[in-house]
Amino acid sequence: MEIVVQIPFATDLNLGRACNQAMERVPDGGWGVLMDHDIHMTTPHWFAQIEEAIACLPDAGAFCVVTNRCASPWQRAEEGVGAGDSLEAHYRVGEVRRARRTLIDITPTKGYAGLLQVVSKEAWRETKGFAEPSLLCCDHSIFFGLKANGRRIYMLENLYVYHRRVTSSARNQSHLPKWADCPCRGREDPPGPRIAMP
Repeated sequence: MEIVVQIPFATDLNLGRACNQAMERVPDGGWGVLMDHDIHMTTPHWFAQIEEAIACLPDAGAFCVVTNRCASPWQRAEEGVGAGDSLEAHYRVGEVRRARRTLIDITPTKGYAGLLQVVSKEAWRETKGFAEPSLLCCDHSIFFGLKANGRRIYMLENLYVYHRRVTSSARNQSHLPKWADCPCRGREDPPGPRIAMP
């Protein structure tokens, strides 16, 4: 199994197309690790943590990580929020988080923040891919596609990533390309059960 790490980027803001192109480059049977350009790893063990999660649940559709800045409250690490912008503080959060040996099933939710998402090439092929054109809700488009095909999506509770971007939720984003059919608003069911890794 091959894991290909990429940073999809689109000057025309069509991140959906960039993510699909990235997944096309992943060999059959492999996994794509798609990262935003504004994240910072907090532990040198991040790749091994991803390998371990895939080995634990090889039939998953995708995995996401814990972070300090995102809209999903269940994906936000409060200790990371409190760390401000100190890299040393975020490194400490990452090391403490690394001791957690659990994955959590987030399939019942309204989607993850895809600042670092790990997507199965096989599962991606079963969907229509990432919505195009899209920037906003691009990550939700693959989440709901995987979910519709019966794939489960999990969050690595032991992998914490520092998201440097200052939240843009207060800014007017009406000019940005968004997946028009995104059902991410409204009532959200909580994440499902935790799964202990061996």
